[in-house]
Amino acid sequence: MLQDSETVADITVVPESEMHAHDTDCDSDQSDDEATGDHNRLPSRILKGEGFLPNSDMQLPNPPDDDPGCSSSVSQTETRKVSGTNENVTSQIVGPMLHKTKNQDRKFKKIKIAAKAPAQANKKYQIPRYVPKEHDPGFTSDDPVDIFLTFYPKSLRDVTLEMSNLYAEQKGKTLNLTEDELLTFYGILLISGYNTVPRRRLLWSDDCDVSNNAVKDAMRRNRFDEIMSSVHLVDNMKITADPFFKVRPLFKHLNDINNAIPIAEHVAVDEMMIEYFGRHGCKQFIRGKPIRFGYKIWSLASSSGFVHQMEPYVGSHTHLVETGLGQGPSVVLGLAEKAEVPPGVRFYHDNLFTTLSLVDEMTLRGYGSCGTMRQTQLHNVPFTAPQTFKKTPRGDAEYLVEAEKLIVRWNDNSVVTVVSNMEREFTETEVRQPKCIQDYNTHMGGVDLHDQFVSRYRVNIRSKKWWWPCFSWALNKHSTYGKDLLSFQRLVAQTLLLRHGTKPSRQGRRSSMAVAITDATRFDNLNHWPCNTGSRYKRCKNCGGRTSFACGKCDVPLHVECFKKYHTE
Repeated sequence: MLQDSETVADITVVPESEMHAHDTDCDSDQSDDEATGDHNRLPSRILKGEGFLPNSDMQLPNPPDDDPGCSSSVSQTETRKVSGTNENVTSQIVGPMLHKTKNQDRKFKKIKIAAKAPAQANKKYQIPRYVPKEHDPGFTSDDPVDIFLTFYPKSLRDVTLEMSNLYAEQKGKTLNLTEDELLTFYGILLISGYNTVPRRRLLWSDDCDVSNNAVKDAMRRNRFDEIMSSVHLVDNMKITADPFFKVRPLFKHLNDINNAIPIAEHVAVDEMMIEYFGRHGCKQFIRGKPIRFGYKIWSLASSSGFVHQMEPYVGSHTHLVETGLGQGPSVVLGLAEKAEVPPGVRFYHDNLFTTLSLVDEMTLRGYGSCGTMRQTQLHNVPFTAPQTFKKTPRGDAEYLVEAEKLIVRWNDNSVVTVVSNMEREFTETEVRQPKCIQDYNTHMGGVDLHDQFVSRYRVNIRSKKWWWPCFSWALNKHSTYGKDLLSFQRLVAQTLLLRHGTKPSRQGRRSSMAVAITDATRFDNLNHWPCNTGSRYKRCKNCGGRTSFACGKCDVPLHVECFKKYHTE
């Protein structure tokens, strides 16, 4: 504890400038762990840098009179200047601190509910009736390509064109990327999701086992490599402290177009994962997820799997307002605010997000809220201890009522606790499962369902750029709107290549061999006969001279005199 004579002061630590990664246009994984733009995730070399104390003449701020946990004023945010720019970057978005009621200040009431016997609902708290909005006439097309191009909007494609050409120019190259070429590029990426090859260049191979005529007739291999090496979404000369600044336009444009779709009545808040195994400060590890390593995306999705809002998790630079209720509640409220969710919508969330204070705030905003709770959030709540309750028969439940909330503890494979402000008839089903748990199981899986759709035919062409998984994930995200996922993605890819691809014109001398001959075929001594092709002279594979003869099996130009030597040596 501080003595009365001691003074409280802030200590400012200024890390040394990182000139090899974040403050440059470097995209590769080799330097991403050195500078991520997040002061909460600095490597040891920077943490060991020089620190500074503030000037002794500096006027220290007076300590606040109110409890910061219950203050309604807007907290000041920390700002710092990014090297190479004149921009002051806010490191955290802090909004009005919301009131947080402690559990010991709540009045819980135990109730006993017989199966199929409705209890008296609390009429004081009413969630508004959900009124669906009419669909935008621009989203009525059933054509898969129109759907894909609508949800991957032209505004985002225009940004990609502009920034890619600018990046190539900054590197001293001339790209001259057009929209037709960009759409063809997208189509080839989508094809790689369901027609995979070990190396992407095999898509242009003439070998019959890996050849893909649709790709070869749409774009040359070298042109594809040029586009892939230069594709960009931002100007690298305008670096910010946001670790995700290279893909921030991607999420902005996709969220804008998703917000035009009416919000479903039942939505789920959960975390998505974009698979990534490289080195980056924002890479997460989540045990138990189908994708354990990658970037974490906070998501708001309907139970059908349509994502209405998404926000990448980047530590203190996450673009969601801090409310004072904790990270989980701030994510739920922030996504609801960004998606402009109307009153009457029902939210479902797991125990990472759920607190009693969150349900209080959701009720005030006119939202339904239902979610599982962790035992750490249940201090001073008069439930039977989990170890004791686990010994009761499977299907038993305990019920508590507090204001508008119904809190249920249910014994299933493990003890589950669910809180809800939506159940007006506190009943059980025939399988002795509380209604709120049944609703949670029905509507909670929208984000996981979307992850399952995306992972089915994920783009298989990889890059060393740390943001490439986000770029390719966005293409997969908007090719999941068909009832048959494979047919939808195939039709989109084929149409993009046919409409916007350009068949390469043959230039230079053709190869004398259409397909490479393996040694096993060449030396098997079976059915190799010289044939007069009757066509133009070609170069003999053995001596290089001109000949009109070829091996009928190998289809290799050969003089009759060279025939034996080629097939035996």
